[in-house]
Amino acid sequence: MNLKKKILIVDDDQFMRELLIEKLTGLGYDVFSVSESILALTTIKENKPDLILLDILLPGLSGLETLNVLRADDESLKIPVILISRLDEPELIRTAKRLGADDYLVKPFTAEILIEKVKALLG
Repeated sequence: MNLKKKILIVDDDQFMRELLIEKLTGLGYDVFSVSESILALTTIKENKPDLILLDILLPGLSGLETLNVLRADDESLKIPVILISRLDEPELIRTAKRLGADDYLVKPFTAEILIEKVKALLG
């Protein structure tokens, strides 16, 4: 039985969520999304995604704070996380990697770049 890899998208921008869902579903992934980090933390516990696409600028907990929570929890420690942001700042990218992000995508990005990064982490 071939289980689809599950991807969770955490982004408060509905258009971005829909775009990512469409692209990734088209590639055969099982994709679900939430608009804020508190919902994300619950969803991650319930659904155990294989990959998380996490926006940095979120209402409530930021993406970086959410990443911190994920990396402090044994259950979510090993789940790959790609942070997404409009901010293309080297210092922010270094901080993201230091906190345990597996990759970093700067908006706007092409579908090709997204797919390449997702495949690199999910095989």
